Amino acid sequence: MAPSKRTRGAKPSASIPDPSAGTAGASPSKKVKTEGAWVDVVKVEGQQNEVEKKTFASTPPKIDTGGVGKSKRASFASPPSTSIVPAVGGGAVAVAASPYPEMKRPTIEECWFARDALAQLHSTFFDTIESQHHGGGNALGPGSVTPALLAPAPVPADAVITSTAIVPVVPGLTVLEQPAARKCVLDSLVGTILSQNTTDSNSHRAFGILKARFPTWESVRVAKPKLVEDAIKSGGLAEIKVTRIQVILNTLVEERGQACMEYLRGMDDEAAKKELSRFKGVGPKTVSCVLMFCLQRAEFPVDTHVWKIAAGLGWVPKSATRDTAYEHLNRRVPDACKFDLHVLLVEHGKVYKNDVKWLKQAVQQQLAGKGEVGWAEALDQPGGIKAAAEQHFAIKSGNGGVCG
Repeated sequence: MAPSKRTRGAKPSASIPDPSAGTAGASPSKKVKTEGAWVDVVKVEGQQNEVEKKTFASTPPKIDTGGVGKSKRASFASPPSTSIVPAVGGGAVAVAASPYPEMKRPTIEECWFARDALAQLHSTFFDTIESQHHGGGNALGPGSVTPALLAPAPVPADAVITSTAIVPVVPGLTVLEQPAARKCVLDSLVGTILSQNTTDSNSHRAFGILKARFPTWESVRVAKPKLVEDAIKSGGLAEIKVTRIQVILNTLVEERGQACMEYLRGMDDEAAKKELSRFKGVGPKTVSCVLMFCLQRAEFPVDTHVWKIAAGLGWVPKSATRDTAYEHLNRRVPDACKFDLHVLLVEHGKVYKNDVKWLKQAVQQQLAGKGEVGWAEALDQPGGIKAAAEQHFAIKSGNGGVCG
């Protein structure tokens, strides 16, 4: 089963699927019709307890609220704690169960209500993110060259597979408004490694200088480590990061003949995760960022901001680690909501230092059927919560920071 593509802005169906209807006695790969959606039932042969994967439309249908608030989304069954994904070469592979199988939060409604509230609070940021993504590229996230930092350099013959696509800089537009450029998988992976344990601005600067001095990943691979370290020193931990990056590049050349990871685009999610995770320094968050930002898969990366906000909202236990929070949230957040909710939670955490008071109120009031009363009114107060969000975005857009 191919990984599902993100679709944002699509009109959901008018009816609510009933996950319990009509699934009894389904044979493998047989599609069973429910009230409003098709359900794929896949069984793993040879296991003592057969596990089913049920896939429903990711975006709950909207219900007319009689003018109170813009919309309210109806709920349906939560995703199963164990899922089935296709293995490379056929067959099926069981994915490990959620670390918190008894925890039924966040619900689908909570995810969408949080997304909708945050999209209104951080509207300028979110509109820019949306327009960039809908531009057809994947220039968001780590591994995107900031035009202001990219010094003129010869375009190598193998730039198509080893270097970020070169696009003209449009005069009069901010860094975040520039046309999107498709980046290669190695750009995304190395950019995410450089983003570890540092700020967005520092990692963007480090990546921009690295690409200006070393236009191809082959040139990074064969360079003296000290020269590469000097290029990325603004991101910190330069010696450790360069060692890990060059090990990855050398491994790729030894195994595949070139410093290129575009082959990941043909892998399913679990195979791509396994391939990336074998390298030292490439943990769950780094892997998830590459899959979501670059490969455009339905992934939900959990960084420090997402982790702390999720704990504050009660979506994960207080004792949850970042890794267990990822395993839980990646199963519970609807696929169509993952990209939006991730970038908005990260932005919110940066602006308000992971405070959840306003967001918790916004979600709770929408769950209670109160629409946009109360929490939305706070957005219009002069000098209030929205003003801080707009100011933060203005500073960020000038520095070339995006998210991730």
